[in-house]
Amino acid sequence: MLNEGARGTVIEISVRPRAGKCRIVEVGPDRVRIEVTAAPEGGKATEQALRTLADALGVMASGLKLLTGKTARHKTILVCGATAADCESRLKQAVAGH
Repeated sequence: MLNEGARGTVIEISVRPRAGKCRIVEVGPDRVRIEVTAAPEGGKATEQALRTLADALGVMASGLKLLTGKTARHKTILVCGATAADCESRLKQAVAGH
């Protein structure tokens, strides 16, 4: 789920569109589950998922790079310059906060 590399941390996410609100639902062993209110049309759900993830991590959305899954439910994201430990801690706080 979280793999730290030279450029930052890679996070595997799963996006559920058309949910009641935007939030990080779970930090699972394989993926971070994110719910968004947008429909999966025209990349809107992906954009909203990236903004939700950026907010939870305390980074600018421009600090995230979509590596795979532009139109898929499962996506791979690079958090530039972040450590895996910091990402995991912030994500768990986001889950606990909802």
